[in-house]
Amino acid sequence: MKLKMYLQYPFSLLLRLLVILATAVTCFTLLFLIGYILIKGIPYLSFDLFSWTYNSENVSFMPSIVNTIIMVIGALLIAAPFGIFSAIYLVEYAKRGNKMVGAIRITAETLAGIPSIVYGLFGMLFFVTTLKMGYSLLAGIFTVAIMILPLMMRTTEEALKAVPDIFREGSFGLGAGKLRTVFRIV
Repeated sequence: MKLKMYLQYPFSLLLRLLVILATAVTCFTLLFLIGYILIKGIPYLSFDLFSWTYNSENVSFMPSIVNTIIMVIGALLIAAPFGIFSAIYLVEYAKRGNKMVGAIRITAETLAGIPSIVYGLFGMLFFVTTLKMGYSLLAGIFTVAIMILPLMMRTTEEALKAVPDIFREGSFGLGAGKLRTVFRIV
């Protein structure tokens, strides 16, 4: 069956062979790179890489890993309430067709499209230089919080819009208020 098809459409066979060749070259290159890194890097792996001491003799990843975890948790603690509650307001409480709501949505979409390097530059100029926070964990937390806020807001807003209005109407019909409907049903 396939032989008949390939004889009828020889270009299809050529294209299939090219795709298989490209896949094989890509897989081989990836496996070669991973193997090279493992062969060259395994002799240098030790438990000192993950010790709590960081100095010029012992370069450890542990302080960086802990600071990254603290920064992510801190940024989420700041950005999550603002992002989630602003999305709840925009979807559930603000009037549909309001120009201010439209402006906020466009702004959030625009801010979500800005590259992270621009946010980093803003954080360095505003938090580090202008507010004189220095190169601190707090400046990084605020910068990352500003960076993830539009994404969190838009994601929550889309999730709330995906809930059918019939659920809201059913909740109101059973006597639940707006706040209870938003937090329990939606």
